[in-house]
Amino acid sequence: MPPTEKHFVTSRNRVGQDYVELHRWIDDPVNKNERHDFTRIWEFGPTIRDRFGEEGVSEYIEHLREDMENKFAKLLGEPSAELLQALRYFGIRPNRAPEIKESDLNLLRRAGMAAADIAHSLKVAEKALELAKRTKQPLDLELVARGALFHDLGKARTHAMEHGMIGAEMGRELGLPPEITAIMEKHIRGGLSSQEAAELGLPIKDYTLHRLEERIVIYADRLTDIITEGLVALASEAEAEQRFEEILRDMVKYGKNRPTTERYFNYHREIQGLMAL
Repeated sequence: MPPTEKHFVTSRNRVGQDYVELHRWIDDPVNKNERHDFTRIWEFGPTIRDRFGEEGVSEYIEHLREDMENKFAKLLGEPSAELLQALRYFGIRPNRAPEIKESDLNLLRRAGMAAADIAHSLKVAEKALELAKRTKQPLDLELVARGALFHDLGKARTHAMEHGMIGAEMGRELGLPPEITAIMEKHIRGGLSSQEAAELGLPIKDYTLHRLEERIVIYADRLTDIITEGLVALASEAEAEQRFEEILRDMVKYGKNRPTTERYFNYHREIQGLMAL
């Protein structure tokens, strides 16, 4: 497990405070085992909340998660895709893809994104990278990872349709490259036509996804929604891919309308076709 001092750094990067006293309390040699017991969070939580507030409780859980990630990374080596999916279900990400940078996650936090939106973006990035590597194409994996991580940045200000446009503006202010802000702006409904944009009250332009990296991010975004939202009973993440077209036809939430559904079908068929080569 990482040394206690490492937790000071990760807390400071996440929330701007070290929480030294909290992390030393968790790693107290006499009580360390019981304070790392997930089944006792309910017992220790009220005491931590009284001393450190709600953010302290969150940092307590992050401390336990970081320790679990470190422990599993040492034990597992290169886990199978199925085991990785099972671990991610519980928020454990051993051997996180090198393309996913903690500095980028910190940018999302400092921009004011809610924890749930950041968690979604991280899952999309992991899924997008998994898909990209399975295509065995010469792709810009950094673009895939960062485009996925930042695609919903605009939700720091609004969850309305305009969050893509607003996120792109925020991304430009942060100095993000244009190929990333393009994904942020174009991900709404999977790449709108200028006519659709006009109908939705967005700036009238062509939002077509020209790069394979862009289409992988958008496909991963829809798959992640299906996998994580619990509206569709799935035995595995692979089943979401197998039933993708059926799910979009049957559920308006995911298919939206005919033009959107057809775009997603095309991305699905293209990307799955590349995997089959």
